[in-house]
Order: sequence, then C-alpha cells, then structure tokens
Amino acid sequence: MPRRITDACTAEGLCMAECPVDCITEGDIYVIDEDACIDCGMCQAVCPSDAIIEV
Repeated sequence: MPRRITDACTAEGLCMAECPVDCITEGDIYVIDEDACIDCGMCQAVCPSDAIIEV
C-alpha cells in the first residue's frame, strides 16, 4: 500500500530526502505520488511529526 502525508506535516523535508524513488514533492505540506510510491516505509520512519500514514 502506498503512503500519504497528512495535514500534521511540518514540511521539514526529511521524507523527501529519504525517498529512494523521488515520489515526494514539496508544497504547503509534502505530497506523495501514490502511483510512484514503492511502499518502502523509509519516509515514514524519518518523519518527526508522524504525518505519514499507510493508505
């Protein structure tokens, strides 16, 4: 299952730097391209605000 970034995102960028397939983009909060996500969980492991969830 892909992951999604919730409104709890504090936009620190750790998830984007950790993503091996570069499927996270910057905005008001970060956004994961669910079609490109390989569900590795690396982004979720480094998120300081626990804003990344499985969909």
